[in-house]
Amino acid sequence: MIGLEPHRMVCKFHAATQPTMLHRIPLLTLVAALPLMGMSSAVQAERADRTKPMVVESDGKQAASVDLARKLTLINGNVVISQGTLEIKADRVEVREPEAGVFTALAVGSAAQPATFRQKRDRVNEYLEAQAERIEYDGALEKVRFVGAARLRVLRAGVVSDEASAAVIVYDQRVDTIVFEGGGLVTPGAVPGKARLVFVPRAAASGASAAEAGQ
Repeated sequence: MIGLEPHRMVCKFHAATQPTMLHRIPLLTLVAALPLMGMSSAVQAERADRTKPMVVESDGKQAASVDLARKLTLINGNVVISQGTLEIKADRVEVREPEAGVFTALAVGSAAQPATFRQKRDRVNEYLEAQAERIEYDGALEKVRFVGAARLRVLRAGVVSDEASAAVIVYDQRVDTIVFEGGGLVTPGAVPGKARLVFVPRAAASGASAAEAGQ
């Protein structure tokens, strides 16, 4: 569904009530995988998001096109994708509907202005944020893939508790797993081809929150 507002374009995509189950293809080149422990225990996605419609908005200053035959929507210009608490921002977005009510989105940024991702966790006042040159969101598989100088961090009460960087980061919302792939220099001082993870003890993160609150 496409709505027109003054100087703004809005598209709303409704998810299927019963998404088709697809086979998962394991990634072969892994630097680190954290299933159900460590960081991934803190990054379980907000469960209600997957049932919400996907809304795509732009500033309306650039052209947008909808190819009904190919089920492809192209939107340019300060684009925002939202689905519940999930929010992706990018300069250009492609939305496809490979099956009825099932959507994938490609958000494209650049090295100078990367695409960004934010989503609330299934915990009180906890969010996951990430950025990359390209973000690939698969609503059917419930996977988000961050490609190109990818950075990811978990915030508790507004304070960074865990963070990671790699050439590619894959976040599997369904099985609560994050996979890090090397392949490039992603942080100053990092070794090319390596993934970098920083875990902050929960007590330290809580202490930082209390210190900020006292200021």
